[in-house]
Amino acid sequence: MSHFSTVKTEITDLEALKKAVSTMGLRLESNTTCRYYYGAEFREHVIKLPGRYDVAVESKGNGTYDLNADFYGGHVEEVIGPKGDVLLKQYAIEKLKIEAKKHGYKVYDKGNGSLKIMDPKTTGKAEVTCLPDGKFEIKTSGFKGKSCMKFEAIEKALGHIDSTKKTAEYYAGDNTAKARLTEWS
Repeated sequence: MSHFSTVKTEITDLEALKKAVSTMGLRLESNTTCRYYYGAEFREHVIKLPGRYDVAVESKGNGTYDLNADFYGGHVEEVIGPKGDVLLKQYAIEKLKIEAKKHGYKVYDKGNGSLKIMDPKTTGKAEVTCLPDGKFEIKTSGFKGKSCMKFEAIEKALGHIDSTKKTAEYYAGDNTAKARLTEWS
C-alpha cells in the first residue's frame, strides 16, 4: 500500500448528484418548491421525496452544496439516511466514477459502497470503501514512490481530505526517506 486517505464527502457536482438521486428512485428538480413541515418555499434545487417533505440543495457560495431538510419525525431520514448519509454515499460513488473515467481509469463496482479503480497504464489501483458516516477511505497499492498521488485529484474531487497516511511503499526509491524510516524503526 502506498498511501491511504479518508475523505469527507462534499457535494460539488449537480450532475453527479442527479445520477445519485435517480439511482435512489428520486428526482432532482430545479427552480421549484421544497416542502417543509412549516410549509413550502421556492428553492433553486430540490430533491423530491415521496410523502410529505423534500430536501433543498443549497449553494454555500464556495462551490459546495448543503442538504437542507426537515429531519424531524424521521420521514426524510427513512429516504436519504441520517444527516443524508445514504444520499451522500450514493453521490460519492457517482462522483468517483465520473472523476476516475476523466482520468482514464477503469472502475469496478464491488457492491455495498466499495469500488476498485485501476490504472490501465500501470499495476496501480485504489480500493475505495464508503464508511457509514458518508466518508470514504481510499487505499492505493501497486505503485512505487510518489506515483500513487495521481489519485489525489480524485480524492479532492470527492470532498475534503480528512487525513492521508503515507506508507513505506510511498517512499520507495527515496534514499533520504528510507534513511529516516530506518532511523525511526
